Amino acid sequence: MIAFSLRKLMLCALLSLAGTPCMAEVPVLGIKEALRAPAYLSMDLSPDGKHIAAIARKGEASKLVLIDTATMAPRFLESKGSVMNNPSDVDWVDNKRLAVDADRGVELIDVDGKYLGYIGVRYTGTVLPDSAGNTRVIARRADMPAYIARITLETGASEVVNFHMPGKPMWWVLDDNGDARVVTTISTALWSDDTSITHWYRAAQDKPWEKLATFAFGEEHWWPESLARDQKSLVVRSRQGRDTFAYFRYSLETRTVGELLAGHPTQDIHVPDTETDGQFRLVATAGMKPVLEWFDPAWAAMQKSIDAVLPDRINLLSGNVTEKLLVYSYGDVDPGQWFLLDVKEASLRKVASAKPEIDVGAMRPMQIVRYTARDGLSIPAYLTLPAKTGAPKAAVVLIHGGPAARDGWRFNPEVQLLAARGYAVLQPQFRGSSGFGKAFMAAGYGQWGLAMQDDISDGARWLVEQGYADAQRICIYGASYGGYAAMWGLAKTPELFRCGASFAGVSDIAYMLKDDSDTNAHATGRLGTEILVGRAGREQQVFDQVSPLKNAARITAPVLLAHGNWDRRVPIAHGRKMYKALKEANKEVEWLILDEEGHGIYHEKNREKFYNALFKLFDRTIGPGAPP
Repeated sequence: MIAFSLRKLMLCALLSLAGTPCMAEVPVLGIKEALRAPAYLSMDLSPDGKHIAAIARKGEASKLVLIDTATMAPRFLESKGSVMNNPSDVDWVDNKRLAVDADRGVELIDVDGKYLGYIGVRYTGTVLPDSAGNTRVIARRADMPAYIARITLETGASEVVNFHMPGKPMWWVLDDNGDARVVTTISTALWSDDTSITHWYRAAQDKPWEKLATFAFGEEHWWPESLARDQKSLVVRSRQGRDTFAYFRYSLETRTVGELLAGHPTQDIHVPDTETDGQFRLVATAGMKPVLEWFDPAWAAMQKSIDAVLPDRINLLSGNVTEKLLVYSYGDVDPGQWFLLDVKEASLRKVASAKPEIDVGAMRPMQIVRYTARDGLSIPAYLTLPAKTGAPKAAVVLIHGGPAARDGWRFNPEVQLLAARGYAVLQPQFRGSSGFGKAFMAAGYGQWGLAMQDDISDGARWLVEQGYADAQRICIYGASYGGYAAMWGLAKTPELFRCGASFAGVSDIAYMLKDDSDTNAHATGRLGTEILVGRAGREQQVFDQVSPLKNAARITAPVLLAHGNWDRRVPIAHGRKMYKALKEANKEVEWLILDEEGHGIYHEKNREKFYNALFKLFDRTIGPGAPP
């Protein structure tokens, strides 16, 4: 019935998604247009479906907006009694009250803007009412997971949820009453080789804590996700001998991990951020294009129907499956749109676009491809081609940061800016990228500049072999680790690339392991880096062999280096040293210092400065007017 009744929605939905009609000449996507902050950042539907709370942009600031679902009329919601500056998130506590996450923490206001008070640094959710029917919420009261409180809104009474166990609490699972039933503790203040984690459980608030399991650092372990409705088992995330993360049932009676609840053979899975009530109803794959799987038949049917109406997109659903739903729909060519579905009326109305200035119809789709690395490993990648067809094209190999991260199937303004200017874009998910299982991730350990770089080089060669790119018209570009890979690609394989650009790139691996970055400021960060890269001092010679700084003389192509002067993740010293080395080696290099920027580019003037320089580099080295 749901699928049939939604068929008539397809025309209006497709019209909402359509961009500008076909034109003889599509304007080039502008830098400001592509990189401007979204008009809307997030939306949340009230439990009764009568209002939508949203975070919107107003000038340089963000503001809270309330939308009446009957009229779709928006209004800014401001509270005279609060100091609610730049709200970043909003949740409905009930139909009349909102928890708003702003600069100083989470504040409570009603739908008329009345300030109701400060509740903590983070809103966790609502729990069962007390015996008098009063609403109770859970919130963090300090910037440490151990300090949470159960707050009765009508009276203002606040009760600390105590754990009372050895070790430092770092994670917990609460029951419907807001009582801690499972708590995970860490044995040391910071992660180290001697660290262990322990999962504790108690059958009720007045029962003693019982140890479920202890795991040493680096040992395969399980992680508690939620308490089952029958309270006899937990949903836990683990590998359990698999290559990928999956979800299992953990019996609180036998203290064993048992039934596989959800898993994928080649992709890790996770519970989406939209699931905030602690119930295990939905999982998403972490592969090249996410797939959503519901365990509730009604929600599964609704997802199938919405996906049919809004195809080739990721559609996130929230609300009441029999009344009203808010649909957030996004994809590779669309930054996102929100729709309101009235299930009973079978009506789908567009609420707003994240970036209405983007002409969705003019954007270029991301193809999911695979190529084989020289050692036989299959490497997934995204390939975006410009609109103009014909002969092999100029191409940019765009490298993600991390490196224990990955690109996603979503609107990428950099990719679209490049495609709009006639460049093919390859985004290789080289070994060590996340989401593809333990073996793929571990294959990148200790492989900075080695096999990880070979995956990138093999991707560039694959572009040529497949006829997508002209071998004499390829550049390489990235930020953070991607900046390192771009610089090292120019040094390691100078025959492949006609130019390269790095923003906030690591230039010297040995220096990275001891610089004054925020990563090195604490033991956890240093330990993580050692796992991915290696220990400082022990492999100095190896690090020097694959560091761009120590091999600047091997670079033959023009280079653009840019760095934020406030960068704490990769200090600007990396860029300064690389620029000096290139100049001393008489190489062609442009050096940009972006004032008041950290490990990203957020000010419009700096975006204009950097991307204008980047596109000038590409245009003169591999663009239409570049020398052969």
